[in-house]
Amino acid sequence: MKRYLIIILIILAAAVAGFLYFSKEKVVFQHESSLYKAVPLTAPVFLEADGLKAIPADNPIVQELAGIPEFNKLLNQVSNIQNVIESEPEIQNQLGKRPVVLALDFVGKNVLHPVIIGNLKSAKEREGLELLLQKLAGISQTSFQKRNYNGYTIIDVVDSNGSNKLSFSVAGNLVIISPEVILVEKCIRQLNVPGIADNQYFKLVNKTVSNQSELAWYINHKRFPELWANFLNATTKEQGNEFGETDRINLKRDVLKIKDYASWSEFDLIFHDNRLTLNGITAADDSLNHFLSVWQGQQAVSCNANRLLPKSTSFYVGFSFSDRDLFFKNLENYFVHSEAYYDREEKIKMMEQNFRIDSREKLKSLVKDRVLAAITSVPTEAEMGSLFILNGQSRKESQELFEGMLTNYAKRKDIEFASLVSTFKSSDEQNYRIYQFPYPTLPGIWLGGAFDFVRARFAAFRDDQLIFASSEKGLGKYLDDMDSGETLRTDGDYETISRAAESKANLNVYGNINNLYALRHNLFNSEINKGLEKNEEIFRKFNAISWQVVCENNIYFNSLNLAYQQKSKKDVRAKWQCRLGAEVAIKPQIVINHTNKSKKEIIVQDINNQLHLIDADGKIIWSAPVSGKILGQIHQVDYYNNGKLQYLFNTSEKIYLIDRNGNSVANFPIVLKSPATNGVNVFDYNNNNQYRYFVACQDKKVYAYSHDGKILNGWIFDKTSGTVTTPVQFFRVSKKDYIVFSDENRVYIQNRRGETRVNSSAKFAPSANEITLNTEGVPKMIATSRDGDVFYLFFDGKFAQKKTGKFSSDHKFEVGDINGDGKPEFVFIDEDGLFVFDEDGDKFFEEEFDNDLLEVNLYAISATRKMIGVTDADKNEIYLFDSAGKQYDGFPLSGNSEFAIGKLQNGGALSLVVGDEDGNLLCYDLE
Repeated sequence: MKRYLIIILIILAAAVAGFLYFSKEKVVFQHESSLYKAVPLTAPVFLEADGLKAIPADNPIVQELAGIPEFNKLLNQVSNIQNVIESEPEIQNQLGKRPVVLALDFVGKNVLHPVIIGNLKSAKEREGLELLLQKLAGISQTSFQKRNYNGYTIIDVVDSNGSNKLSFSVAGNLVIISPEVILVEKCIRQLNVPGIADNQYFKLVNKTVSNQSELAWYINHKRFPELWANFLNATTKEQGNEFGETDRINLKRDVLKIKDYASWSEFDLIFHDNRLTLNGITAADDSLNHFLSVWQGQQAVSCNANRLLPKSTSFYVGFSFSDRDLFFKNLENYFVHSEAYYDREEKIKMMEQNFRIDSREKLKSLVKDRVLAAITSVPTEAEMGSLFILNGQSRKESQELFEGMLTNYAKRKDIEFASLVSTFKSSDEQNYRIYQFPYPTLPGIWLGGAFDFVRARFAAFRDDQLIFASSEKGLGKYLDDMDSGETLRTDGDYETISRAAESKANLNVYGNINNLYALRHNLFNSEINKGLEKNEEIFRKFNAISWQVVCENNIYFNSLNLAYQQKSKKDVRAKWQCRLGAEVAIKPQIVINHTNKSKKEIIVQDINNQLHLIDADGKIIWSAPVSGKILGQIHQVDYYNNGKLQYLFNTSEKIYLIDRNGNSVANFPIVLKSPATNGVNVFDYNNNNQYRYFVACQDKKVYAYSHDGKILNGWIFDKTSGTVTTPVQFFRVSKKDYIVFSDENRVYIQNRRGETRVNSSAKFAPSANEITLNTEGVPKMIATSRDGDVFYLFFDGKFAQKKTGKFSSDHKFEVGDINGDGKPEFVFIDEDGLFVFDEDGDKFFEEEFDNDLLEVNLYAISATRKMIGVTDADKNEIYLFDSAGKQYDGFPLSGNSEFAIGKLQNGGALSLVVGDEDGNLLCYDLE
């Protein structure tokens, strides 16, 4: 099993289950064992339903799925069948009430087709069935064509063009119907040979079907991987490993390797208003080398993922066991009899030679009763961020053992042990030792394909846990998150689904579907991706999934939950609501659509670092992950000078240039020489689309890049004395150019080369607010000091100081002519207060709120009218005030982010776009 496959399992389970639902009325499901005789042994999955049921239209999940055209068509077909049965007196009503089997099997080039198997009790019922098929197909029974096959009659329903619509056969008391005659023939042949009803493992799972279940879902694990393969990306990708080999990853091929997971599984399907549940058991046998049997003899144990994994976790898989030695003994026995045995042994021997130990025994001693692997970030052009966590018996003993392994490795490679060790201080002032680990693919080699997606390059100890991460930065972030309490238990999606999960299990899998959505192109073929993108808004409402297996007396119980988030919290005043799947991280921006300039678009990033482009009607055009939170503004540039616009922005690591389709442009992204501390700004000195990009970094340098992303040789500025956190500004005043920025110590006013152009006589410690240009009266720059004094900085070096009030160093500041009197007003927020002053320091108004406020923004409502916008994120409310403190009609509105105001359509009303606490983007029309 290669990386991604365990992720595919739960996503596919969710997708299949989402299309299967029968009424939730409580009825006794009498299993019709005679139906099993005709089910082909090659069928990977089949369903047994308690008759044909009308789907309740008031169920929230059914209502949501009805928005998918294919599913809506299925609903209409089921309803049509029911109506025909009820309206035709010659068709017996029991035809729609009897148990029925729907099996999926392969025909031709591994293409899945359905076959339906049911019961007929009399010749009268057969006549009713033929009348029903005539009504549904619109083809007269006189056109039905009959032929003999293996002693039974097959009837082909053929249209006027001679094309076969479907075929059916009545074999004894069974009726077999399929659009593929080959499947009808296959079922008839199956009647005369031993079938699934004779299989001991099928019998075991069949006994457990709940008497109250209306739908039983059976999986034949030997053939089930072939079903998965139909949906997967068949592209082969190559990547090197630490052993000097080239791994070739092909999901469609590699998924076939998990046919030995188990024998049979059965699930009872139940729908709730906010989740779908699948419960049942799986049969596995160590004598057949089924992977699930490695838990034989175990009891369920809590994996504690909610406190061991960070809030940013998108996916995890965990193995838990009560008897560690037995688990690893069973695991080794499984590998001895698997196809992967020789390759695994070779790699373990190479590790043992360098560690100079029996690595299996030593690794086992690092574990107490669980192992966890997680995806914390979804990639763009790079690999996923991942974690691998072992819980040990004792930190002291585990650390001595682990350092001993690395010491031996260092001696073997003739390097210093110290070169493999560094230190890290978390934001909570905790010190950690960080180790470089030489075998990143260890988790998958040691524990199998479920851990293939992990890359264990760096390691650290925290409490009794040994944590491996795919990158040093990722490990540092994990330690910061754990020390600050940002664990998975604080994530809303996880908390909701965990309520329905078991507290203890042996196999635990969780996925945040919205976060994993970015992997769809890597996972699925183009046909599946078209369907996912076409119905993205609907699929994103199924926000999380969990799957657990509990071993109890060597019986394996399954519990799978798929969470659904309704739209019930939508503010009824919102024009539309777009489901992002995570809260908004930055201020949404209304941007130009160069393909249709009459309609604007919205670009926004969520807290999972997904960047979304959304059209004027609230539909997501694309979503793409980036390397971190976007700093500052997203700029639109015409890079190729052809009228087509791209998006330029930066994270702490890179400067990105992305086109309207979500693809990187030219040689972007640019990897920064040092982590950025501010948002990139874009200057076009001569208005010819030959851009310059300026960004400040942790090394105290301000970097200037040319149009094509190369360091600008003409920029000679050395270093700042402090950290620049606000964007570098470009001002042109009286035909002179000024490059302006500030740190916590001073304001820098430079020329295009980075040389000092103005030495201001103002001596103050600037706040972390942007410096703005004001051209009303004498041109000047306006800034605030750390304690809230306003400074006018003139271009001749002089200054004027304006007293307003005393504020904390964390105050936020904006300046603008709000009331249209031609003079600037000063707007402050400090903690939970909003304060507005005139130029002379007289207070216009102040407003106190229940919680601390986010950034303050000014909005032009008309040519002469500006308004002040603030957000109380804790209360999920946004406010809009005029200069006198009067709120705009209809406010406050729902929202917990900064917001944008503008026209989404030429000639239309002003729109306000904001994120909310449920991971939605809301759009309001302003009157």
